[in-house]
Amino acid sequence: MSVQDSEFVFEPIGAGRGFEKIVTSLRGAIVRGELVAGQRLPSEPELAGQLGVSRPMLREALKALEVSGYLEVRRGYGGGRFVAMPEPEEFHAITAAPLSTMDVEPRHVMDVRLAVEPMAARLSAQDGDTADLERALRMLGMAGTRPARAVAAVASFHVALVEASQNPVFVAVFESLRGPVAMSLGQRVRERDWPGRARDGLAHVVRLIEDGEGGAAERAMRKYLLDFEDDRDQREEDR
Repeated sequence: MSVQDSEFVFEPIGAGRGFEKIVTSLRGAIVRGELVAGQRLPSEPELAGQLGVSRPMLREALKALEVSGYLEVRRGYGGGRFVAMPEPEEFHAITAAPLSTMDVEPRHVMDVRLAVEPMAARLSAQDGDTADLERALRMLGMAGTRPARAVAAVASFHVALVEASQNPVFVAVFESLRGPVAMSLGQRVRERDWPGRARDGLAHVVRLIEDGEGGAAERAMRKYLLDFEDDRDQREEDR
């Protein structure tokens, strides 16, 4: 089977523009059809040169896109990074999401999450049903050192939390954020201790919801998100 190499040339992003800019550029090209399923991306040095970014930062962005299902890696002769073929449901979700092709800053996404998720935790405590949340925590516990599974489990937790609020507006708002949230979680794939820290923080939120402690659950969820944001800012400074 012949391999179709991508002839698409990316516009330079420029040094210092950050991980998210690379992800946005590549994801946008895929969603708009400029890169199609089965096409092989340029080599890492060539792609870094086109975008005008460092190879370590590019590598991190490519890993996040793999975790999110936009790219796949094929080994052996003729291998490389290829645009993935999504399932029909996944493709619809990608193309229908209003934020998919926007140049969204992580801080803007976090502003919305801070408005939605802590209150979702408070509302969830009124019912106290934590079955879906505990299921996501079990998935996280079984992920071990497999980063893609850890990211999927944490993403499932956030979705389950918002759905547990039984607020359809919260659910609709968060649905539009699923892509950016997955991308932000994908940044954590190289942090070996992250799954354990995430599980501890989220398990604390679940215990408070189960006990009906709405106010405490809200505060704990806000702290968890702010700690996550502080970690992201620190990583940006360290680059």
